[in-house]
Amino acid sequence: MKLLLTTNPGLEDIAGIECREELDCRVVELRKGRGRLIVELESNGVDDYIYTKISSMRSIHSAVLLLATHKVGYSSRALETIYEVTVNSGIENYLSYPHTFAVESKRIGEGHEYHSMDISRVVGQAVVDVSRSKGIPVAVRLNSPSVIVYAEVDDEIFRLGVLLSGERSMHRRGYRVYDHPAALKPSIAYSMFRIAGITDGEVVLDPMCGGGTVAIEAAMLYENSSIICIDKNIEYIKGAIMNALAARVYNRIQFIVGDSTKLDKLLSHDSVDAVVSNPPYGIRMGSPGMVKRVYRGLLYSLYNVLSSGGRAVFITTESKYMARTSEAVGFKVDHIRRVRHGDLWASIILIRKA
Repeated sequence: MKLLLTTNPGLEDIAGIECREELDCRVVELRKGRGRLIVELESNGVDDYIYTKISSMRSIHSAVLLLATHKVGYSSRALETIYEVTVNSGIENYLSYPHTFAVESKRIGEGHEYHSMDISRVVGQAVVDVSRSKGIPVAVRLNSPSVIVYAEVDDEIFRLGVLLSGERSMHRRGYRVYDHPAALKPSIAYSMFRIAGITDGEVVLDPMCGGGTVAIEAAMLYENSSIICIDKNIEYIKGAIMNALAARVYNRIQFIVGDSTKLDKLLSHDSVDAVVSNPPYGIRMGSPGMVKRVYRGLLYSLYNVLSSGGRAVFITTESKYMARTSEAVGFKVDHIRRVRHGDLWASIILIRKA
């Protein structure tokens, strides 16, 4: 049995690691930069155990039971192949009573002579035709269908399956009652924890916490850790508290109104083991000079409160400046990778105190 998993572009390997841990699967294909990986399980079907494991995963956005994969190309004639592949996929066997379905489709890449709406139309018609030919009364239902058929064309490859993870992307945790203007996806926060190598019991800090996503995700994962959430904007701290209350982890987090460039005045020397944060970018602050001043102040201040061997992971579009300044302060740059963050390509950078 194969599953198509989607995740944040640039973090496919993290999703693969989590999947191997949770499902004991084998990664058979990993589409770097596309947010896709295909994994294989020894199981012959999807049972409650697999559903539970999928729903507990923190790095993925969706999971699809993969029924068919076929090369279709870029021309409009691909739609004929998509129809035939769908008819012969066995999709009708997954239409549970009352036999209603919807199609979720995506087209990834450039140069195609057709759009995602065309894929939806053709796949939908194929599902109706093959189901009715086998005596299954089927109908399209856009609201709360019994099954969501997933179809995508990724460059030249068509993939068809049944969506296992529901209509809502799994990165939307449901606790966000306050929406910070530059909120970090929880799936990215989780991946940053993995990159930092955080273990339960360590002191974890987000010195620019905004709406509190990093702190809340950390509190959910690390039961024995002390979680600290700092922001100089009191309205953001209030919003982070609202989100933490909704997530039922408020009592696990220490909230502080304070300046991230003056951490040594807020926290004890060598008291923090790991930092994970989404600092403001130049495009959000309006001034590259302001970003540099804030980053420089943050890094110098952070060096005093981070323990020996402590790590900090940041996501930023200013990775070159962050790396240079980190090394000037005395940190060692261990890792940099490009990831998609909203509409931007940013970088995750891992630094370590010697």
